[in-house]
Amino acid sequence: MNNDQLWEATLAELELNLSGGNFKTWFGQTSILKNENRLIEIGFPTSYARDRVEQRHYHQVKKVLDRLTQKENELIFSVDTSPKLPEKPFGPLFEGGKESQKGVGLSLNYTFENFVIGNCNNLAHAVALAVAQKPGQAYNPVFFYSGVGLGKTHLLQAIGNDIIKKRRGLSVLYCTGESFTNELLDSIQSGSRKTTAKFRKKFRETDVLLIDDIQFIAGRETTQEEFFHTFNALFMEKKQIVLTSDKPPREISKLEDRLSSRFVGGMIADMQAPDLDVRIAILRNKAKNSKTKVPNEVIDTIAEGVETNIRELEGTFNQVLIYVKAQGLELTPETATKILGNSFKKRKVVATPRKILKTVGTYYTVKQKDLKGKRRTKEIVRPRQVAMYLLRNLTELPLTQIGDLLGGRDHTTVMHGVGKIEKLLEENLQIREQVSVVKGQICG
Repeated sequence: MNNDQLWEATLAELELNLSGGNFKTWFGQTSILKNENRLIEIGFPTSYARDRVEQRHYHQVKKVLDRLTQKENELIFSVDTSPKLPEKPFGPLFEGGKESQKGVGLSLNYTFENFVIGNCNNLAHAVALAVAQKPGQAYNPVFFYSGVGLGKTHLLQAIGNDIIKKRRGLSVLYCTGESFTNELLDSIQSGSRKTTAKFRKKFRETDVLLIDDIQFIAGRETTQEEFFHTFNALFMEKKQIVLTSDKPPREISKLEDRLSSRFVGGMIADMQAPDLDVRIAILRNKAKNSKTKVPNEVIDTIAEGVETNIRELEGTFNQVLIYVKAQGLELTPETATKILGNSFKKRKVVATPRKILKTVGTYYTVKQKDLKGKRRTKEIVRPRQVAMYLLRNLTELPLTQIGDLLGGRDHTTVMHGVGKIEKLLEENLQIREQVSVVKGQICG
C-alpha cells in the first residue's frame, strides 16, 4: 500500500483507542511525509500537536505502523509547513457560519443527517436537535454521557454544525476538556494578564460552548475553578452549554460538587451500545457516504462481529476496505473475516449484563431473584458484590444502571460493593481465584 493508504489504515486503528475529541484534536491534518529504509516521517499541522503525540502516543503509533508494514520502523514527528496543512490554533472558534480563526474545527462529517437513530440514542438525539433549534432555550446545560465510541462527539459537533449553518449570527466554540485545560495552563504560564484576559474572553463570550470529555478537568483544582466561573458567566447570560463525558456527573471521580450540581441541573441523556439493526444501518450509511459499493453480506458480517461501540465498528469497516483495496482482493464476507482474523472472533465475545448475572448466579449457586432481592446473608451478599464488580469492569454501564439491574439499589451501594471486591482482590487469594474463574467463563 502507498503512504496515504498506510496512514489511513493507521488512523483507522488509532481511532478505536482514542476519544473522538482527542483523536480529531491531535491527529487531524496529519500525513506520512516520508517512508524510506524503515524511517517513517509523520507530518503535523502544529508543533503543539507534534509534541503532544510524540510524548503520549509514539509507541502506540509505532506499534500499528510496524504491524501494517511488517517491519521494525523508526518514527520522526515533524511540522508540515506545506500549503495542504496550514498552521492551526488550539481550540477553534466559529462565528457566523465560517471560521473566525484559521485552521480546522468542527468536522463537517458530523451532522444530524448522517447520525443513525435507534433505541440506544434516541433521547440524546432528540435533545441535541432541540438544542440546535433553540440554543440556550430548550435545555441548558446539556450533559451527554456514554462509554467510548458511542456517538457523543458526533452529536456534540452536529449541534455546532447545525447552528453555524442555520443561525449565522451565533458564535460556536468547540474543544475538548484537555484543550481547555492546556489553553488555561498556557495562559497562566505566559504570566501575562492580557493572555489570561484573552482566554477568558474567548470562552465566556461565545454563544454556544461545546466541551467534549469534560471529565478531563476533574482533579485539577485550577482548571475546575476557571471552568466554574466560565460556566456561571455563560449560564447567567443564557448562553448554551453542552458537555460530554464517559460517566454521569455524580460518578466522575474528583469532580467538585459545585460543578457536579450544575451539570445535573439541566438535561442529562445517556447513549448505549447500538443493537444489530442500528449497526447495520450505520455501516450502510457509511458505505453510501464513501461512495463505495459494499455488499450487504459484508456489512452484515462486520456488524454481527463488532458489538462493542460505533468507533470500533467503523474502524473495523475502514480496515477491511483499505486492506482489500491495497491488496486488490474481492470484497466478500470470507475476505472480511480472514482480514480481521482472531481479533474479529474475539469481538463477538461480549460481556452482557444478562450473561454476567447468569454466570455469577450459576457459579455461586444463587438464584437470580436472590441476587436482585433484599436478603443480606453472607452467601448472597458476596456473589452480589462480585456481580457489581464485574458489571462495572466488563460493561460500560454507569453505577445507577447497575443498581437498577440488582433490584433497584442506589449507586452508593454499588460503589461500596465494587470497592469491597477490589480490596479483597488485593488481599484474599480465594476471592481472586473465584473472580478470575467467573470472568473467564463470561469472556471465554
